[in-house]
Amino acid sequence: MDDILTEENDANFLDNFIPYAMYRITNRLNIELQSDLAPLKINVSRWRVLAALNAKNGRSMGDLCHFTMMQQSSISRVVDRMIDEKLVTRQLQKDDHRFVLVYFTDKGRETFHKVYPKVIERQERALEGFSQEECDVFLGYLRRIEKNIMI
Repeated sequence: MDDILTEENDANFLDNFIPYAMYRITNRLNIELQSDLAPLKINVSRWRVLAALNAKNGRSMGDLCHFTMMQQSSISRVVDRMIDEKLVTRQLQKDDHRFVLVYFTDKGRETFHKVYPKVIERQERALEGFSQEECDVFLGYLRRIEKNIMI
């Protein structure tokens, strides 16, 4: 890879810059997701929390930060709003009362399942024309990139 900007490659920098391509794809998918979430009066941040809880109901705030890729202060505000909206609850961890776990409510689980089919549909559209093997390889590449940048 040529990592020195010259007049020849400067014009194509963003077209060939992998993080920018990933950002554009993610941003486009998030814009479309927002249109699915709007009728339910939730945003992408709340959706991330619901998705994390769907994978494992009963997560600590630290776990939610990790799985949603959100800062502690942001996740706290989002969870507070979701509690007010009756999408989640907080409960003391049974075996260690120093920790609080966040759980789905029935309304939260129902909200997740209303959006989930649309999310899968969008993913399938984005990956149209890719074989299952290509999708698996692509996901493997993304996981390698994530591992490379994790601190």
